[in-house]
Amino acid sequence: MDEGRIVAWHKRVGDAVAAGEVLFEVETDKATMEVESPAAGTLRRILFAADSSAPVATVIALITDTADEPLPAEIGSLGAELPKPSLRDGGPPSSGRNPIARGPSEAQPLAGSSDDRVRSSPAARKRAQELGVDISRVRGSGPGGRVTMEDVESASTSPAASSGEKKEPLSRMRRAIAERMTRSVREQPQFSISRDVDMSAANEARKRAGASYTDAIVAACAKALRGHPRLRARIEDDALVTSEAIHVGIAVALDDGLLVVVLRDADRKDMSQLAREREQLEQHAQAGRLAEHELSGAVFTVSNLGTVGVDRFTAIVNPPEAAILAVGRVTDRVVAKDGSALVRPIATLTLSVDHRVADGATAARYLTAVAERLERADL
Repeated sequence: MDEGRIVAWHKRVGDAVAAGEVLFEVETDKATMEVESPAAGTLRRILFAADSSAPVATVIALITDTADEPLPAEIGSLGAELPKPSLRDGGPPSSGRNPIARGPSEAQPLAGSSDDRVRSSPAARKRAQELGVDISRVRGSGPGGRVTMEDVESASTSPAASSGEKKEPLSRMRRAIAERMTRSVREQPQFSISRDVDMSAANEARKRAGASYTDAIVAACAKALRGHPRLRARIEDDALVTSEAIHVGIAVALDDGLLVVVLRDADRKDMSQLAREREQLEQHAQAGRLAEHELSGAVFTVSNLGTVGVDRFTAIVNPPEAAILAVGRVTDRVVAKDGSALVRPIATLTLSVDHRVADGATAARYLTAVAERLERADL
């Protein structure tokens, strides 16, 4: 992402802030995320108002150790405008003494151009100019009728009567997915290997834990990663960086695209705990509200399309990770065992790997380790 839109501040200037406490919400290309304060102290300045956009790595607020600590002299050159009230738990204080508190009249549209009178973000107004859309005629779907980027792009849709086609701009999420997947294919030479796995034992284990097949597979992948560091490594500045933490991503399908939510330290958790955390992450993803740690840090991703009836598929590696496991549906198949034909619940697992990080034999040993854990219910 190049910039983020500040959706709401959870603290006012002058409030005490604890490290790790939610400070503000930011809208990215794929989700609205809660961002925690990196430090404890007093919030002294908010440099970007709610509904304003800031480039990545821009200072947006100042926190000092004490409430009376002198502020930097260059503070006037930072940020945008003074913030308007945007707290989630209601409006500003009613005393009127707080310089940030404003009366209801200030929430009304201001005089000026049509763009100024429309409640919209700078990013939405910029996109409207790019697409030639009159933003004053766009119906907003955001809080308080605010016009969002998606509203602008929907308004720019134009049917081509002669061919019966409809031209529709890509949403922010689809643009982000397109950029990321193009980067993956362009920069990461990839190969894939597959294996059928008997899920009989894993099925019994996941039922006892109240978990899904996805949870069983995540558990097997995470624990197998302990002994296969190459599959949790990445290329960075011509060096191989190996993570000691085993955070596993799960691909979650949304109406307009895909998110990878992250189960942190997945190798240290049993299936019941993995199931609870996965369900919570999926709920947050569907609601469009994910914390920063729920979207970042994965070293390996599991993508399960078996839930929608797919038998097998090949996934594209999610950069900068080195590997992704594609999971097909579990179906009864006839297999030969000890000279007899048996019916077993079988799933096809396909592992895609960044060839710069690992070779076929390394990938095969890892996939074998995952399969053996599933077939022994060593989860």
